[in-house]
Amino acid sequence: MADVMLMKEIEETTARLGIDLSQVDFDAIRLPLGEDFGIISDDEEVLQEESLEFDSGFGNILVVDNLPVVPSENFEKLEGLVRKIFGQIGVIKDDGLWIPVDPTRQKTLGYYFIEYGTP
Repeated sequence: MADVMLMKEIEETTARLGIDLSQVDFDAIRLPLGEDFGIISDDEEVLQEESLEFDSGFGNILVVDNLPVVPSENFEKLEGLVRKIFGQIGVIKDDGLWIPVDPTRQKTLGYYFIEYGTP
């Protein structure tokens, strides 16, 4: 595979040739089949990421403490808030929130376990 050209090199080359990169429609550029000219495709990066296997330990589980203790009628609202805030860190698994509840008082215990798709 040819050497991958760094963005700095591309900018230097285009400046030398008098090409304004802001005017280039990169989405319209099509390379001949089987030729990459040293350009790594975004699709290839995605395919490489998908093939990664992660350790099945606890590296993707987060314990969040000091959350408000709420009654059962506010469980959904608190869960939505936790998903909104902690979803910014990474993708939370569909069943990735576990909220311990005090069975006698029917209130949360003030902490959550959050499981992300990846560490």
